[in-house]
Amino acid sequence: MHEVSIAHSLLRQVAEVAERNGLSAVQSVGVAVGRYSGVVPDALAFAFEILRQGPVVGAAQLEVRHADGFELQLEWVQGEP
Repeated sequence: MHEVSIAHSLLRQVAEVAERNGLSAVQSVGVAVGRYSGVVPDALAFAFEILRQGPVVGAAQLEVRHADGFELQLEWVQGEP
């Protein structure tokens, strides 16, 4: 299940975005998953939930936007300073 490695990379990106923007805790993360991306959205959400840990991303909720193309993209990060 390659969604685990994708979730790991996504969480690393989210932590970097949080650090660059001075966020102490991330509340939600938006990601676009294209129909032809080869990623199963439910599997990605499950892996994200299992892998999230720590004070910055530990409570982050993943919101998946289903898209028609091949994209797999971090769209936004919402948190608190």
